[in-house]
Amino acid sequence: MSNYRVSIDIGGTFTDCTIVDGNGAVTIAKSPSTPDDFSRGFIDSLETGASALGVELSELLAQTARMSHGTTVGINAVVSHTGSRVGLVSTVGHGDSLRLLNNTGRTNGQPVERILNYAASSLPERFVRREDVREVSERIDCFGDVVIPLNVDELIASVDSLLEQGVETLAVSYLWSHLNNEHEERTREVLSERYPDLYVSYGARLAQRMGEYPRAATAVLNSYIGPLMSDYVRSLLAKLEQRGYTDRLLFAQCDGGLIDATDVIDRPVMTLESGPVGGVIACAKAGAEVGHENIIAADMGGTTFDVSVIAEARLPIRDGVVVEQHDLFLRMVDVESVGAGGGSLAWVEQQSGALRVGPQSAGADPGPVCYGRGGTQPTVTDADLVLGLVNGENFLGGRMKLDIKAAEAAIAALGEQVGLGVMECAAGIQEVADNLMEDKIRSMTIARGHDPRDFALYAFGGGGAVHAGLFSRGLGINRVVIPVGDLASVWSAYGIGLEGYGRTYEAPGFMKAPLDSARVASEFERLEAVARADAERSNVDWNSLSSKRSADLKYALQVYDVEADVPDGDLDEAAMEEIVESFARTYARRFGEGVGYPEGGIDLMALRLLVEPAEPLRALVTGYAEPGGTTDAKPSGERDVYWSEHRETSATPVFDGPSLAAGTALSGPALIDYPDTTAVLRPGLNLTVEPGGNLTIEPGA
Repeated sequence: MSNYRVSIDIGGTFTDCTIVDGNGAVTIAKSPSTPDDFSRGFIDSLETGASALGVELSELLAQTARMSHGTTVGINAVVSHTGSRVGLVSTVGHGDSLRLLNNTGRTNGQPVERILNYAASSLPERFVRREDVREVSERIDCFGDVVIPLNVDELIASVDSLLEQGVETLAVSYLWSHLNNEHEERTREVLSERYPDLYVSYGARLAQRMGEYPRAATAVLNSYIGPLMSDYVRSLLAKLEQRGYTDRLLFAQCDGGLIDATDVIDRPVMTLESGPVGGVIACAKAGAEVGHENIIAADMGGTTFDVSVIAEARLPIRDGVVVEQHDLFLRMVDVESVGAGGGSLAWVEQQSGALRVGPQSAGADPGPVCYGRGGTQPTVTDADLVLGLVNGENFLGGRMKLDIKAAEAAIAALGEQVGLGVMECAAGIQEVADNLMEDKIRSMTIARGHDPRDFALYAFGGGGAVHAGLFSRGLGINRVVIPVGDLASVWSAYGIGLEGYGRTYEAPGFMKAPLDSARVASEFERLEAVARADAERSNVDWNSLSSKRSADLKYALQVYDVEADVPDGDLDEAAMEEIVESFARTYARRFGEGVGYPEGGIDLMALRLLVEPAEPLRALVTGYAEPGGTTDAKPSGERDVYWSEHRETSATPVFDGPSLAAGTALSGPALIDYPDTTAVLRPGLNLTVEPGGNLTIEPGA
């Protein structure tokens, strides 16, 4: 009996599923996402996967050893502002922290062109109304000492009034609670007894870090999506149980680990952007197999184009993120997005008459015009189809037929507005979209001190293989990798399946260098005890896990914290010196040699413990591009393609991707068709099929 490892990633347009058997063979399944009830798309993708295996869904589930899931349910509710009505309980005098937004709300997380255009900028949507904020008498000072006890009667009266005026969920975040959460814990006891069914989030439980506004915002957003995620998780578990799956369902977190579905109900904010993170993890693991330490992970999905940069084989982690212009305390793999996916809408800007693409998307419903579901505005996918890059007769392995006539008509109507013919307009849509992608990569590399020529670009997602030859060339990138051919189309789902149990634990601990070794050791012992208890509660063997220690430090007279490694073994005085030296090296690597100011002193701000599998899964698959086959590939046919390089349409050879053997070399222009994507080899580029299935695209002579 096979032990399948199933992973599912819900995107804005498609729900992707990968099923890995005990021998490493992968089965791919894609189904349209179902925004009205994402769990339907989840089950649809499972049924599609079972059909591809030639078994009933009940049989697939009976043989599934592990199921993991990356979901966009939470982030969709945030972006569409369809979450719960949240009330905030704060310390007296500090109820307006979310309204003040650290004085950065208008520009926070915005592109420079929007920041410079004041008229186009705006304050973010508030997730708490001013009338839904209550201030309670209590005070803990900056040393963690209680100055004013919690007024329980005032707390109860405040919550009663919030519920009477229609508040559905609650967030509690007190001043300095990260140093001493005594008052938040007392609040939790009172509210649990008096309002047992009320969904409440607590700032210090979600983020034990200094920063009143981001900590409160994290608690608010957690409650904003809490009931929605709770309903989704329970509905999904019920549907799986009805179909015979009663084992655990694991959810991907934004920092790369998996947690049990029951934990997601308490901490749904940790699932934000968890899907794209899976693709980055898959790139890091696949790159390790072939010696690529510097990787640009470029994911072109149906709604967005997501970019992350892996330098020196280290996952890029950030401790704070901006969501809808709000600062949150979320530890997340660093991924940034731009609205340039396959479903991004093409339009004409009225003031300038310029052709634009995105950020609006056709999504899964109605989708691109060519899907025939009621869409009327052309998208990037429509342009790819009209240009001949995509096979409309065999889309998704023949499971969908694309309407090229409808796409041509929509693009012709758009072209009339800018004076372009059908092909020229379609090529213009493609060029605008690719320039957006190129700019996003540039901002993630050059603007951060990385030379993109030193990196391999891993292009994945449904459209990554189609567009990589264009959006990479302006950056001087010399190696583009399409990971494992067709698997690139579901690469993020596959990456989620490679993740393991993972939790991060933090402790605030301000101290100046030289560091107090006894205090540091004591804090790490406390964090490990909490981690052990959580692992036991999740039925995870502690001996199967490894732990990694780190610390946030900063130069006392400078601004930015930097995460530095903490050595293994005893935390003695020598270890304290190594922590400081590690910080200095990391700071210099990130900001430049000589820019630190050690003469002003060094402060330790926080300690961190990362728990993850001791033996993580490797990104190895079987059945793709096996060595020993013939490398003299013959085209399976040809397709008329409009190449913007030549400004004309020409018959282009088409190769069957799954049949290409390792060692096969091709020169562009050519198309390599897979069931779920197409690798476009543009004129002047060469392609090599690597053992294991990776496609490597490089410039010609």
